[in-house]
Amino acid sequence: MTTRPITTDDLMRYLDGELAPEERQRVDAELATSTELQREVAIFRALKSDFQELSFHPANRYTSVWDRVNARVTRPIGALLLVAGLAVWLTYGVYIFASSPSDPWEKLATGAIAIGILILFASVIWERYREWLRDPY
Repeated sequence: MTTRPITTDDLMRYLDGELAPEERQRVDAELATSTELQREVAIFRALKSDFQELSFHPANRYTSVWDRVNARVTRPIGALLLVAGLAVWLTYGVYIFASSPSDPWEKLATGAIAIGILILFASVIWERYREWLRDPY
């Protein structure tokens, strides 16, 4: 009775523990006598170990000194200046809007529209931020 040769698929199932007991014994017997199969199993074990250690997150996010300076100094200063400029601009716009000689109903309607747009915009940004926190990709 001739036995079929051990294939790469058999070796993969052997390493994953998916072979039936009699097939596992057959592979063990072949491994005991064949250095070529032992070499292939060693290669596949190393590959399996390497793949299990892979991560989607980089180990070191900052690779240069400038990246660290950018993260710790430049970005916070830029965000602070942006928020301060927007606050001044918004305050001035509200003052001009409130002191204009327009009818109060026009001001209320325009204010309601502006506030509604801002609320919708903020809710979209908030949902995208929450999705960004959960999504690994």
